[in-house]
Amino acid sequence: MGKKRISSAEVAAKAGVSSMTVSRVLRGENTVRKETRDRVIAIMMDLGYVPSAAAQALRSNDGKKSASAGLFALIFGSGTESSVTFFHAITRGVERVAREFDLCPLQISLYENPQELWLRLQGLFSIHDLAGALLVGSFDPEIVTFIKDNVKNIVIVDGPAPIGEGIGSVESGNLEGSVMALDYLINAGCRRIKVITVEREHYFAKAMETAASVKRSAEVEIGVHYDCHSCEDAMNMVREAWEKGDRFDGLFTNDDFAIGALKAFRELHIRVPDMVRIVGFDDILYSAFTDPPLTSVHIDQYLLGEEAVRTLVSISRSGEKAKDIKKVIRPSMVIRESA
Repeated sequence: MGKKRISSAEVAAKAGVSSMTVSRVLRGENTVRKETRDRVIAIMMDLGYVPSAAAQALRSNDGKKSASAGLFALIFGSGTESSVTFFHAITRGVERVAREFDLCPLQISLYENPQELWLRLQGLFSIHDLAGALLVGSFDPEIVTFIKDNVKNIVIVDGPAPIGEGIGSVESGNLEGSVMALDYLINAGCRRIKVITVEREHYFAKAMETAASVKRSAEVEIGVHYDCHSCEDAMNMVREAWEKGDRFDGLFTNDDFAIGALKAFRELHIRVPDMVRIVGFDDILYSAFTDPPLTSVHIDQYLLGEEAVRTLVSISRSGEKAKDIKKVIRPSMVIRESA
Protein backbone atom coordinates (compact mmCIF):
# COMPACT_ATOMS: atom_id res chain seq x y z
CA MET A 1 0.00 0.00 0.00
CA GLY A 2 3.00 2.27 0.59
CA LYS A 3 1.30 3.90 3.54
CA LYS A 4 3.07 4.42 6.87
CA ARG A 5 1.51 2.29 9.58
CA ILE A 6 0.45 4.26 12.65
CA SER A 7 1.60 2.74 15.95
CA SER A 8 -0.46 2.33 19.10
CA ALA A 9 2.14 4.48 20.88
CA GLU A 10 1.29 7.37 18.55
CA VAL A 11 -2.41 6.94 19.30
CA ALA A 12 -1.71 6.80 23.02
CA ALA A 13 0.48 9.92 22.92
CA LYS A 14 -2.09 11.97 21.06
CA ALA A 15 -4.90 10.76 23.35
CA GLY A 16 -2.86 11.37 26.50
CA VAL A 17 -3.27 7.78 27.69
CA SER A 18 -1.06 4.72 28.05
CA SER A 19 -0.56 2.10 25.33
CA MET A 20 -2.29 -0.37 27.68
CA THR A 21 -5.41 1.83 27.63
CA VAL A 22 -5.35 1.78 23.83
CA SER A 23 -5.16 -2.02 23.95
CA ARG A 24 -8.08 -2.19 26.38
CA VAL A 25 -10.19 -0.02 24.08
CA LEU A 26 -9.40 -2.33 21.17
CA ARG A 27 -10.40 -5.38 23.21
CA GLY A 28 -13.67 -3.71 24.23
CA GLU A 29 -12.93 -3.92 27.95
CA ASN A 30 -15.40 -2.05 30.17
CA THR A 31 -12.66 -0.84 32.52
CA VAL A 32 -12.04 2.23 30.33
CA ARG A 33 -14.23 5.26 31.02
CA LYS A 34 -16.61 6.16 28.19
CA GLU A 35 -15.15 9.62 27.60
CA THR A 36 -11.63 8.15 27.41
CA ARG A 37 -12.79 5.38 25.10
CA ASP A 38 -14.56 7.85 22.82
CA ARG A 39 -11.46 10.08 22.67
CA VAL A 40 -9.15 7.17 21.85
CA ILE A 41 -11.45 5.89 19.09
CA ALA A 42 -11.83 9.38 17.62
CA ILE A 43 -8.03 9.68 17.41
CA MET A 44 -7.74 6.21 15.85
CA MET A 45 -10.25 7.26 13.22
CA ASP A 46 -8.44 10.53 12.61
CA LEU A 47 -5.06 8.83 12.20
CA GLY A 48 -6.37 5.84 10.25
CA TYR A 49 -4.89 3.49 12.84
CA VAL A 50 -5.01 -0.28 12.25
CA PRO A 51 -3.42 -2.62 14.85
CA SER A 52 -0.93 -5.24 13.72
CA ALA A 53 -0.86 -7.63 16.68
CA ALA A 54 -3.42 -10.01 15.19
CA ALA A 55 -1.37 -10.33 12.03
CA GLN A 56 1.70 -11.36 14.00
CA ALA A 57 -0.33 -14.04 15.80
CA LEU A 58 -1.41 -15.49 12.46
CA ARG A 59 2.12 -15.85 11.14
CA SER A 60 4.03 -19.08 11.57
CA ASN A 61 7.20 -19.17 13.69
CA ASP A 62 9.48 -19.68 10.70
CA GLY A 63 8.11 -16.63 8.90
CA LYS A 64 6.59 -18.57 6.05
CA LYS A 65 3.38 -17.68 4.30
CA SER A 66 0.73 -16.03 6.47
CA ALA A 67 -2.24 -18.14 7.49
CA SER A 68 -4.41 -15.27 6.25
CA ALA A 69 -3.48 -15.78 2.59
CA GLY A 70 -6.70 -17.69 1.91
CA LEU A 71 -8.96 -15.21 3.70
CA PHE A 72 -11.07 -12.42 2.28
CA ALA A 73 -13.48 -9.98 3.87
CA LEU A 74 -17.24 -10.17 3.26
CA ILE A 75 -18.63 -6.87 4.54
CA PHE A 76 -22.34 -6.01 4.55
CA GLY A 77 -23.19 -2.32 4.29
CA SER A 78 -26.07 -0.23 5.53
CA GLY A 79 -29.52 -1.16 4.27
CA THR A 80 -28.77 -4.86 3.89
CA GLU A 81 -30.85 -5.55 7.01
CA SER A 82 -33.93 -4.50 5.01
CA SER A 83 -33.88 -7.75 3.03
CA VAL A 84 -32.18 -10.36 5.18
CA THR A 85 -33.26 -13.36 3.08
CA PHE A 86 -31.92 -11.83 -0.13
CA PHE A 87 -28.48 -11.13 1.31
CA HIS A 88 -28.32 -14.49 3.08
CA ALA A 89 -28.64 -16.14 -0.34
CA ILE A 90 -25.77 -13.98 -1.64
CA THR A 91 -23.67 -15.25 1.28
CA ARG A 92 -24.44 -18.85 0.32
CA GLY A 93 -23.32 -18.15 -3.24
CA VAL A 94 -20.12 -16.55 -1.96
CA GLU A 95 -19.32 -19.54 0.26
CA ARG A 96 -20.06 -22.07 -2.47
CA VAL A 97 -17.54 -20.62 -4.95
CA ALA A 98 -15.02 -19.64 -2.26
CA ARG A 99 -14.56 -23.34 -1.48
CA GLU A 100 -13.62 -23.98 -5.12
CA PHE A 101 -10.72 -21.53 -4.81
CA ASP A 102 -9.64 -22.58 -1.29
CA LEU A 103 -10.77 -19.24 0.09
CA CYS A 104 -12.65 -18.47 3.29
CA PRO A 105 -14.79 -15.36 3.90
CA LEU A 106 -14.56 -13.36 7.13
CA GLN A 107 -18.03 -11.85 7.45
CA ILE A 108 -18.98 -8.67 9.30
CA SER A 109 -22.00 -6.38 9.21
CA LEU A 110 -21.57 -2.64 9.49
CA TYR A 111 -22.90 -0.92 12.60
CA GLU A 112 -24.82 2.34 12.56
CA ASN A 113 -22.52 3.55 15.35
CA PRO A 114 -19.38 4.80 13.52
CA GLN A 115 -17.13 4.01 16.49
CA GLU A 116 -18.24 0.38 16.64
CA LEU A 117 -17.82 0.16 12.88
CA TRP A 118 -14.30 1.51 13.10
CA LEU A 119 -13.31 -1.02 15.74
CA ARG A 120 -14.68 -3.90 13.68
CA LEU A 121 -12.81 -2.78 10.58
CA GLN A 122 -9.63 -2.27 12.57
CA GLY A 123 -9.76 -5.84 13.81
CA LEU A 124 -10.37 -7.10 10.29
CA PHE A 125 -7.59 -5.12 8.64
CA SER A 126 -5.04 -6.07 11.28
CA ILE A 127 -4.93 -9.38 9.40
CA HIS A 128 -2.23 -8.96 6.77
CA ASP A 129 -2.37 -10.36 3.25
CA LEU A 130 -6.14 -10.59 2.89
CA ALA A 131 -6.99 -11.77 -0.62
CA GLY A 132 -9.46 -8.90 -0.91
CA ALA A 133 -12.87 -7.67 0.18
CA LEU A 134 -16.42 -8.00 -1.08
CA LEU A 135 -18.53 -4.99 -0.10
CA VAL A 136 -22.19 -5.97 -0.24
CA GLY A 137 -24.76 -3.18 -0.42
CA SER A 138 -24.40 0.54 0.28
CA PHE A 139 -21.32 2.23 1.76
CA ASP A 140 -20.39 5.81 2.57
CA PRO A 141 -17.52 7.06 0.38
CA GLU A 142 -15.19 7.58 3.36
CA ILE A 143 -15.70 3.95 4.44
CA VAL A 144 -14.87 2.74 0.92
CA THR A 145 -11.73 4.90 0.99
CA PHE A 146 -10.66 3.47 4.35
CA ILE A 147 -11.24 -0.09 3.16
CA LYS A 148 -9.36 0.59 -0.08
CA ASP A 149 -6.40 1.95 1.92
CA ASN A 150 -6.13 -1.38 3.73
CA VAL A 151 -7.22 -4.01 1.19
CA LYS A 152 -5.83 -4.09 -2.32
CA ASN A 153 -8.59 -5.95 -4.18
CA ILE A 154 -12.20 -4.80 -3.79
CA VAL A 155 -15.47 -5.81 -5.45
CA ILE A 156 -18.79 -4.08 -4.80
CA VAL A 157 -21.72 -6.52 -4.78
CA ASP A 158 -25.33 -5.51 -5.51
CA GLY A 159 -24.39 -1.86 -5.57
CA PRO A 160 -22.68 0.50 -8.02
CA ALA A 161 -18.92 0.90 -7.69
CA PRO A 162 -17.66 4.45 -7.07
CA ILE A 163 -16.68 6.16 -10.32
CA GLY A 164 -12.95 6.31 -10.91
CA GLU A 165 -12.03 4.22 -7.89
CA GLY A 166 -10.64 1.20 -9.72
CA ILE A 167 -13.09 -1.11 -7.95
CA GLY A 168 -14.85 -4.05 -9.59
CA SER A 169 -18.61 -4.54 -9.30
CA VAL A 170 -21.27 -7.21 -9.66
CA GLU A 171 -24.66 -5.48 -9.69
CA SER A 172 -28.30 -6.47 -9.76
CA GLY A 173 -30.30 -5.09 -12.66
CA ASN A 174 -32.29 -2.89 -10.29
CA LEU A 175 -33.41 -0.29 -12.81
CA GLU A 176 -34.33 -2.82 -15.48
CA GLY A 177 -36.23 -4.89 -12.90
CA SER A 178 -38.08 -1.86 -11.52
CA VAL A 179 -39.22 -0.84 -14.99
CA MET A 180 -40.30 -4.44 -15.59
CA ALA A 181 -42.38 -4.47 -12.40
CA LEU A 182 -44.13 -1.16 -13.14
CA ASP A 183 -44.80 -2.22 -16.72
CA TYR A 184 -46.46 -5.36 -15.42
CA LEU A 185 -48.74 -3.43 -13.04
CA ILE A 186 -49.66 -0.89 -15.71
CA ASN A 187 -50.42 -3.60 -18.27
CA ALA A 188 -52.58 -5.29 -15.62
CA GLY A 189 -54.72 -2.12 -15.44
CA CYS A 190 -53.23 -0.29 -12.43
CA ARG A 191 -53.47 3.50 -12.66
CA ARG A 192 -52.60 4.63 -9.11
CA ILE A 193 -49.41 2.88 -8.06
CA LYS A 194 -47.55 3.23 -4.76
CA VAL A 195 -43.84 2.42 -4.55
CA ILE A 196 -42.42 1.74 -1.07
CA THR A 197 -38.65 1.73 -0.67
CA VAL A 198 -35.72 2.44 1.65
CA GLU A 199 -33.96 5.77 2.27
CA ARG A 200 -33.89 8.18 -0.67
CA GLU A 201 -30.10 8.06 -1.22
CA HIS A 202 -29.90 4.26 -1.39
CA TYR A 203 -28.99 2.90 -4.83
CA PHE A 204 -32.10 0.66 -4.93
CA ALA A 205 -34.40 3.56 -4.04
CA LYS A 206 -32.80 5.63 -6.79
CA ALA A 207 -33.45 2.87 -9.32
CA MET A 208 -37.10 2.65 -8.26
CA GLU A 209 -37.53 6.43 -8.46
CA THR A 210 -35.95 6.54 -11.91
CA ALA A 211 -38.25 3.77 -13.10
CA ALA A 212 -41.26 5.63 -11.64
CA SER A 213 -40.29 8.83 -13.43
CA VAL A 214 -40.03 6.93 -16.72
CA LYS A 215 -43.42 5.25 -16.31
CA ARG A 216 -45.50 8.17 -14.97
CA SER A 217 -47.96 9.61 -17.45
CA ALA A 218 -51.20 11.56 -17.65
CA GLU A 219 -53.01 8.24 -17.19
CA VAL A 220 -50.74 6.62 -14.60
CA GLU A 221 -49.95 8.14 -11.20
CA ILE A 222 -46.93 6.69 -9.39
CA GLY A 223 -45.94 7.87 -5.90
CA VAL A 224 -42.65 6.87 -4.27
CA HIS A 225 -42.58 6.61 -0.46
CA TYR A 226 -39.22 6.39 1.31
CA ASP A 227 -37.69 5.38 4.64
CA CYS A 228 -39.18 1.92 4.97
CA HIS A 229 -36.79 -0.47 6.74
CA SER A 230 -38.80 -3.54 7.73
CA CYS A 231 -41.94 -5.62 7.14
CA GLU A 232 -43.50 -3.83 10.09
CA ASP A 233 -42.73 -0.41 8.60
CA ALA A 234 -44.35 -1.43 5.33
CA MET A 235 -47.39 -2.82 7.11
CA ASN A 236 -47.84 0.44 9.03
CA MET A 237 -47.29 2.62 5.96
CA VAL A 238 -49.95 0.76 3.98
CA ARG A 239 -52.41 0.76 6.86
CA GLU A 240 -51.95 4.47 7.58
CA ALA A 241 -52.25 5.42 3.92
CA TRP A 242 -55.44 3.44 3.46
CA GLU A 243 -57.00 4.72 6.67
CA LYS A 244 -56.29 8.31 5.55
CA GLY A 245 -58.10 7.71 2.27
CA ASP A 246 -55.00 7.34 0.12
CA ARG A 247 -56.28 4.79 -2.36
CA PHE A 248 -54.10 2.93 -4.83
CA ASP A 249 -54.62 -0.11 -7.02
CA GLY A 250 -50.98 -1.20 -7.45
CA LEU A 251 -48.04 -1.62 -5.09
CA PHE A 252 -44.39 -2.16 -5.95
CA THR A 253 -41.79 -2.81 -3.24
CA ASN A 254 -39.23 -5.44 -2.27
CA ASP A 255 -40.46 -8.86 -1.17
CA ASP A 256 -39.82 -8.36 2.55
CA PHE A 257 -41.88 -5.17 2.57
CA ALA A 258 -44.54 -6.77 0.37
CA ILE A 259 -45.08 -9.43 3.05
CA GLY A 260 -45.80 -6.65 5.57
CA ALA A 261 -48.12 -4.97 3.08
CA LEU A 262 -50.05 -8.21 2.57
CA LYS A 263 -50.66 -8.42 6.30
CA ALA A 264 -51.98 -4.86 6.35
CA PHE A 265 -54.35 -5.52 3.45
CA ARG A 266 -55.62 -8.68 5.09
CA GLU A 267 -56.37 -6.79 8.32
CA LEU A 268 -58.05 -3.99 6.31
CA HIS A 269 -60.14 -6.58 4.38
CA ILE A 270 -58.61 -5.37 1.10
CA ARG A 271 -58.57 -8.23 -1.36
CA VAL A 272 -55.34 -8.92 -3.27
CA PRO A 273 -55.28 -8.93 -6.29
CA ASP A 274 -58.95 -7.99 -6.77
CA MET A 275 -58.59 -4.51 -5.24
CA VAL A 276 -54.82 -4.04 -5.18
CA ARG A 277 -52.16 -5.81 -7.22
CA ILE A 278 -48.71 -6.30 -5.70
CA VAL A 279 -45.33 -6.89 -7.34
CA GLY A 280 -42.25 -7.50 -5.21
CA PHE A 281 -38.55 -7.44 -5.97
CA ASP A 282 -35.91 -10.12 -5.18
CA ASP A 283 -38.06 -13.28 -5.42
CA ILE A 284 -36.93 -14.49 -2.00
CA LEU A 285 -37.73 -18.04 -0.86
CA TYR A 286 -40.91 -17.06 1.03
CA SER A 287 -42.50 -15.23 -1.92
CA ALA A 288 -44.10 -18.42 -3.19
CA PHE A 289 -45.64 -19.17 0.23
CA THR A 290 -47.47 -15.91 1.02
CA ASP A 291 -51.25 -15.63 0.71
CA PRO A 292 -51.67 -14.96 -2.15
CA PRO A 293 -48.27 -16.02 -3.53
CA LEU A 294 -46.23 -12.98 -4.52
CA THR A 295 -45.42 -11.95 -8.07
CA SER A 296 -41.82 -10.78 -7.98
CA VAL A 297 -38.84 -9.59 -9.98
CA HIS A 298 -36.32 -12.41 -9.77
CA ILE A 299 -32.64 -11.72 -9.17
CA ASP A 300 -30.35 -14.73 -8.98
CA GLN A 301 -28.91 -14.05 -5.53
CA TYR A 302 -26.66 -17.10 -5.56
CA LEU A 303 -25.19 -15.98 -8.87
CA LEU A 304 -24.50 -12.53 -7.42
CA GLY A 305 -22.41 -14.11 -4.68
CA GLU A 306 -20.72 -16.58 -7.00
CA GLU A 307 -19.73 -13.95 -9.57
CA ALA A 308 -18.46 -11.68 -6.80
CA VAL A 309 -15.91 -14.30 -5.72
CA ARG A 310 -14.93 -15.10 -9.32
CA THR A 311 -14.40 -11.39 -9.95
CA LEU A 312 -12.24 -11.06 -6.84
CA VAL A 313 -10.15 -14.03 -7.93
CA SER A 314 -9.74 -12.56 -11.42
CA ILE A 315 -8.45 -9.32 -9.94
CA SER A 316 -6.16 -10.84 -7.29
CA ARG A 317 -4.74 -13.83 -9.16
CA SER A 318 -4.89 -12.86 -12.82
CA GLY A 319 -3.84 -9.24 -12.49
CA GLU A 320 -6.99 -8.08 -14.28
CA LYS A 321 -7.82 -4.45 -13.59
CA ALA A 322 -10.76 -4.06 -11.24
CA LYS A 323 -12.11 -1.08 -13.16
CA ASP A 324 -12.49 -3.31 -16.23
CA ILE A 325 -14.84 -5.75 -14.47
CA LYS A 326 -18.43 -4.54 -14.28
CA LYS A 327 -21.02 -7.32 -14.26
CA VAL A 328 -24.81 -6.98 -14.12
CA ILE A 329 -27.10 -9.86 -13.14
CA ARG A 330 -30.20 -9.33 -15.26
CA PRO A 331 -33.70 -9.73 -13.78
CA SER A 332 -36.74 -11.73 -14.84
CA MET A 333 -40.39 -11.83 -13.74
CA VAL A 334 -41.95 -14.64 -11.72
CA ILE A 335 -45.72 -14.42 -12.09
CA ARG A 336 -47.88 -15.50 -9.16
CA GLU A 337 -51.36 -14.67 -7.86
CA SER A 338 -50.67 -11.30 -6.12
CA ALA A 339 -50.73 -9.44 -9.44
